[in-house]
Amino acid sequence: MKKHTLLVVLLLSIGSTVSSQIKEIKIPIVEYRQGIYYLELDGNTAYERGFQQGKALEFVIKNSLMNFENWIADKTAIKVPEEAISDFATSSGYIESTKNQLPELFNEFQGIVDGAQVDFNTLFTYQSFDEFYSYLEAGNHFKKNEGNCTTTGVFGRENQANFLTHNNDLPSYHEDAVTILKIKYPNSGLVILQQTFAGQIGQNGVNNYGVAVGINTIIDMPVSTKGLPVSFNVRKILESKNITESLEYLKKVDFGTSMNYLIADRETAITVETWEDNIEVIDNKKQQYIAHTNHTLQENAPVIYEIDEDSNDSSFGYTHARLNLANETLGDSANTIDFEGLRELKSTRPILNKSTIMGTIIRIPKKGFPILWTTPGSPNTFNHVKFTFD
Repeated sequence: MKKHTLLVVLLLSIGSTVSSQIKEIKIPIVEYRQGIYYLELDGNTAYERGFQQGKALEFVIKNSLMNFENWIADKTAIKVPEEAISDFATSSGYIESTKNQLPELFNEFQGIVDGAQVDFNTLFTYQSFDEFYSYLEAGNHFKKNEGNCTTTGVFGRENQANFLTHNNDLPSYHEDAVTILKIKYPNSGLVILQQTFAGQIGQNGVNNYGVAVGINTIIDMPVSTKGLPVSFNVRKILESKNITESLEYLKKVDFGTSMNYLIADRETAITVETWEDNIEVIDNKKQQYIAHTNHTLQENAPVIYEIDEDSNDSSFGYTHARLNLANETLGDSANTIDFEGLRELKSTRPILNKSTIMGTIIRIPKKGFPILWTTPGSPNTFNHVKFTFD
């Protein structure tokens, strides 16, 4: 038998083996809970868990990618979205950084691509929104800006649960794709309630150890053309058993864009500002609350431009006004505020705004399982839906 014939036989054998392995992956049932997709991922490998999500949510993912490309054409000066997506994916170092620094999560992402049968670069760009947003800004492609997230934490109250909240203020292509993944890690006690959008690795969430995370873009600090996209860092934080482990992870990696990670566990809550290959921990241990919007809280941060509270705050999503509202409200009520009070705070303007498409509240008790509530749309229109580890 000739060498090229042997090669063909070998490739066919490998392809048959891979196809057989894919056929053996159990595709989870998708529940539709009051406008939110819910499914459990329990594959033995990261790739299998990704494939489970991709296949189960194939229709939703493909619809979201279509909306994503339409958004690019409508909201930016780019006439051919596919060309911008290809340029972003191939000219930046984000994909290579993810592959090298987080190979397991890279494999999970590849599983989503294969399960949903979508283009790799398009899905990677879709879920790397903060990094793609920076790419669009750098190219002066925007017709107008979007995105105004607010995150808060409440902690340190005797015999009371801690809370973490996050309003996702994002572009409209995320609508109708709100998803909760219950991810069960094999050979481990780890279980994650991952709040995300169909096809994405992660946005906010909490694990059964009581570690929770919410995120905010920091718009006045440097960005990079390499490093890890935010969604992958969220998931790695949620693989931690406490804040200490989360910080150990963040100290080892570099970042694609400047970002705040507000992390809470059963003991406390901190905000971690990250940019390039740097992190800065900001805590309010003298208080019982912490809040973050879209500007840095560091006194001597390497800002790339000034956001003045009095003169140009409105041009940056009222980032100071939102922070002031959160701090004033929590300053008066942190010791007694509960789910209802936090829901009211996160439904008050300007924290609530036209870009708010999801509101998440996470309760972390001193003992027992955390609870995650989230909405399928703006929290002033939709009720919070409860998700548990039970």
